[in-house]
Amino acid sequence: MVRIEKDEFILRDLEIKDSQGYWETMQDEKTKEGMMETPKSFKRAKIEVEDYIEDAKTKVKEVLTIEIDGQYAGNVRLDYQGFNTDSDEGRVHMWIHPKFRKNKLAQRALQALIKYAFEKRKFRVLYGQSKVSNKAMAKIMENLGFEKEKKHRIVDDIKKIWWTLKKQV
Repeated sequence: MVRIEKDEFILRDLEIKDSQGYWETMQDEKTKEGMMETPKSFKRAKIEVEDYIEDAKTKVKEVLTIEIDGQYAGNVRLDYQGFNTDSDEGRVHMWIHPKFRKNKLAQRALQALIKYAFEKRKFRVLYGQSKVSNKAMAKIMENLGFEKEKKHRIVDDIKKIWWTLKKQV
């Protein structure tokens, strides 16, 4: 069980009760711009939440809810790179509910996840990926010390940036 308490938010394990907030976030146009795919129905969103909860048992994928004053504010996600549990490399993801996109919440939540990944999970390197068009995410990655590795194209010719952050020793 993960619970990381910060002054203005809590990172905690994803729960089924987060399905509505997750669904609302995934239906937001700005979220859709940053994602390759989002659920098309509440039923599908709930299935995704259930799958994330199941995946967390093995720690292959770990989705933590950002909670503010008891409300769902988004999620941060940590995966083993390539889903290989023998790896010391991870990958980070995040999405923020539209009501909570302010005051650098995304950056602070991702910063808390990075600390957890390096200190508790013992990752040596973290990767991230963002669409070239997502300037806000690029700024967050730069502010957190990620280095831009390359621009590349993937599905449907969408341009992405690959980011790397190495643990400081």
